[in-house]
Amino acid sequence: MKIERLLTTTVMLLNRRKVTARELSDTFDISLRTVYRDIETLNASGIPVVSSAGYNGGFSIPDNYRLSRQLLTFEDMLAILTTLKGVNYTLKNRDIDRVIEIITALIPADKEATYQRHTDSFLIDISPWGDTRGQERLIGEIQQAITASRLLHFDYSGANGETSRRFVEPHALVQKSFIWYLLGFCRLRGAFRVFRLSRIDNPTLLDEHFLRRAIEPRQFFLPENDSRQLVTVSLRFSERVRVRVEEGFSSEQLCLVDDGSLIATLSIPEDDWIPAMILSYGDDVEVLAPQYLRDAIQEKISSMQKKYTNLT
Repeated sequence: MKIERLLTTTVMLLNRRKVTARELSDTFDISLRTVYRDIETLNASGIPVVSSAGYNGGFSIPDNYRLSRQLLTFEDMLAILTTLKGVNYTLKNRDIDRVIEIITALIPADKEATYQRHTDSFLIDISPWGDTRGQERLIGEIQQAITASRLLHFDYSGANGETSRRFVEPHALVQKSFIWYLLGFCRLRGAFRVFRLSRIDNPTLLDEHFLRRAIEPRQFFLPENDSRQLVTVSLRFSERVRVRVEEGFSSEQLCLVDDGSLIATLSIPEDDWIPAMILSYGDDVEVLAPQYLRDAIQEKISSMQKKYTNLT
């Protein structure tokens, strides 16, 4: 931990003209005495840290001192930084922030303008629209549990609406199709389970630690491991929503009809999100097949009509 702290301190000094002892103390949650000991260690190792007193005082490193950049090309740095910044818009992870600062320090001075243009013109943001503070807190708590290998307790609502209390050994956070999931060993079920974060309530990080189990998280999210039954759905969309439909479906799934409408045919896992997706298009979509889905949509529309017209 000290080596990581010393490296991060060096990078902070390289990236900023001056860093105060208080800033370092707050960043690493250490005492001022430890800060000064770290600075002495850096000087003893050959890194020239200059200390200045007064109102604008602090620590700094001479402008002509740079870390070695031989291991990464400039293009490597751009790719890494773009990815890390995109991920950290959601995670807000201090460790990732430190890595970003470390790599930023390696960018040559003559490439800084190019780097800034790239940063301003290419953005990866995996967070949803709206207020995401609740999700960010939950992700932070789960990530802390994963890192420390600590047992996690929470209430979980299944797809059928039933709620159960779970004690889970968290192993991985996964985002797939804009949805966050937790992969963990569930002690209630005695096996690994995938939990959707939006269905987790009252998470509690327990003091009990666990030994990580040998597992490859990716295997749980491969298409061939989806146990849900596939259903072939055929939908007719009006010309008014053509742009939206072409954005949401692949060209192989679409067929343009002479009247300007589009017919989408797709095989998808049967799930409760399908009616919601269809209804989101309002009267610009018609279910052609299967018949049971067409009947389900009709029933849902009738139920909605009763609510809005006060029918009994």
